[in-house]
Amino acid sequence: MAIRTVQLTEEADPILDSMAESYGGDTNLALSELLIAHEAIESFLDEIESEKAAELIRQRDQSARDFAQGRTIPWDQIKLRNGL
Repeated sequence: MAIRTVQLTEEADPILDSMAESYGGDTNLALSELLIAHEAIESFLDEIESEKAAELIRQRDQSARDFAQGRTIPWDQIKLRNGL
């Protein structure tokens, strides 16, 4: 088992304490599980991105063409039109 000293932000500290409740108050176990879950999520997202790469590139390129040809509406106008 690796031992590290980490410093948490004021925002992160209570989140870790809250998560640790699910692990019998063990912050070490909670942090370890969080890191493992993060890696699994990143791998899953990489897999999806790889599978959808062609579609994502198509959408990016279409958006670039739309912007270049002036076929877009600024976000401020959309919000104004929709009362946001």
